[in-house]
Amino acid sequence: MKTNRLSLVLLLIVILAGCSLPVNQATPNPQVIFTLAAQTIIAEQTRLAPTQELPTATIPPTGTPPTVFPPTASATLPIPATVTLAPTALPTATPQPLPCNAARFVTDVTVPDGATMAPGQTFVKTWRLKNTGTCTWNSAYQLVFAHDNAMGGPANQALTTGTVAPGESLDVSVNLKAPLVAGAYKGYWSLRDSNGVLFGLGGNDSFWVSIVVDPALPLVLIADYVAAESGSVRSDTIIRDDLWVGDTMDNSGSQVFLSFNISSLPLTATIREGALDLSQGYTIVGDPFAVLGCLKVYQQDFIPLDKNDFFSGAPTGAFIVSCSQTDLNSATVDNDFKVAIQAKIGSTRIQFRLQFPDKLSNNNGVADQIRLGIPRLIIKYTLP
Repeated sequence: MKTNRLSLVLLLIVILAGCSLPVNQATPNPQVIFTLAAQTIIAEQTRLAPTQELPTATIPPTGTPPTVFPPTASATLPIPATVTLAPTALPTATPQPLPCNAARFVTDVTVPDGATMAPGQTFVKTWRLKNTGTCTWNSAYQLVFAHDNAMGGPANQALTTGTVAPGESLDVSVNLKAPLVAGAYKGYWSLRDSNGVLFGLGGNDSFWVSIVVDPALPLVLIADYVAAESGSVRSDTIIRDDLWVGDTMDNSGSQVFLSFNISSLPLTATIREGALDLSQGYTIVGDPFAVLGCLKVYQQDFIPLDKNDFFSGAPTGAFIVSCSQTDLNSATVDNDFKVAIQAKIGSTRIQFRLQFPDKLSNNNGVADQIRLGIPRLIIKYTLP
């Protein structure tokens, strides 16, 4: 409707303009007519829509069409409402069933990883393992060598002589020997159940022993005494299997004779150190050091042991001297002792006599003795 009115107004203006011009006047400039038309249109728009904001019309200079600018829109965006999200439920993990056979490493009881060994050194490797499966380990279970270097160990051996229930721990040991060539070595071990199924840490992984062989280190031989060849001989000619040295209740003197197996010493070995360890499991009766003097060690060959091995004279050439209980509590190293062992290389045995040389008995009718437990011979040697 508004458009029709504007068109009528424009038409009327054109007609009036044509009628009002004098006949003898020059033809009017069209641009003027268009300018008047535009002004009229603006006035009419203002009248027809007084409440609306109309764009401002810019009257262009002569020859330039008018430019109309649209009103600037001011948009107000609505503020979104706060959205509260419901907590997302996390998926529930499905517990995995424990396997029948599985183990967990607890600690290295002996020989930590990278331990340094002399060439050919024997040692005992002990792992502490925990049964983390659901089955009880028993004597039918085995420790088995898996791969890499066995270090002289067995292909398999019994894991335990008893039972190890789930959740319990067990110390697993194997006797090994370091290789003769310098270098780093590693051996892997596993477990095997009564059905021959292998398992290990976490179910499948093997555990290991890792050493470094250093040829500059001396080898160590620790030999326990040969019980069947050792014993004591008393001054009254009585031979006993025990290892009691000192005097007796009937005032007899008692001497101890020890035999050690050294057949494993290589012929090319050079003895670096020799020591006799009497500290394991001994007891003292009476006060032998106070009433009999110092205990001394002498080399003496005997086999078999008989009454004639008792030495009743004044001995010489003692290797080791112990004059107190403190002296018994540590292995005594002696240079002459080392020489004596070196001279015995190639033999299977070396023997010693232990006695109180200053006095056989104090004749008081009371036993004053050192009753030995497990004497050990400690030999350190190197190979060329």
